[in-house]
Amino acid sequence: MTDGHARTTERLLLRPPEPGDGPGYRALLMHPVVGAWLRPQPLRPFGPVDGDAWLAGDRDHWRRFGFGPWAVVERASGDYLGRVGLRRTDVGERAGIEVLWAIDPERHGEGFASEAGAAALELAADLGLDEVFAMVLPTNGASRRVAEKIGMERDGRVVHADLDHLLFRVVPAQLDSRR
Repeated sequence: MTDGHARTTERLLLRPPEPGDGPGYRALLMHPVVGAWLRPQPLRPFGPVDGDAWLAGDRDHWRRFGFGPWAVVERASGDYLGRVGLRRTDVGERAGIEVLWAIDPERHGEGFASEAGAAALELAADLGLDEVFAMVLPTNGASRRVAEKIGMERDGRVVHADLDHLLFRVVPAQLDSRR
């Protein structure tokens, strides 16, 4: 179901981020588990200013392109769970659209990343996007499983943010025919 830019799934409200999401963004990025995947050593750890910058960047992305990473909210509790959605980014040597996910580690294993990631790929199909990528650190088995669960296929490797990543790709319009 959609309402403007927001979508709902069985358990989630996916909506463009709002200024009040700052505490959720900061807590998510500063969590050591999330930091290990999104900014591994030797890079400097995330700080509060990074959460504020990511929130501002996501809000700007929505204004510029009409889509972007959603704030993920559990419908039953109203709890902020993370950030999932689509974002324009560099994929290796070229520009592309990335599906990304980061869920509160205290809620890992409950299927929220897959549920929201699948909704993001549905949005990509609705937008008529030709292809969508995901970039996953090779040691991040949970994110590899999310990419596979939402219908993405391995497509080599790519260097992103000076780190080696596994590259996953999907043609959103073909997802329904594969299920």
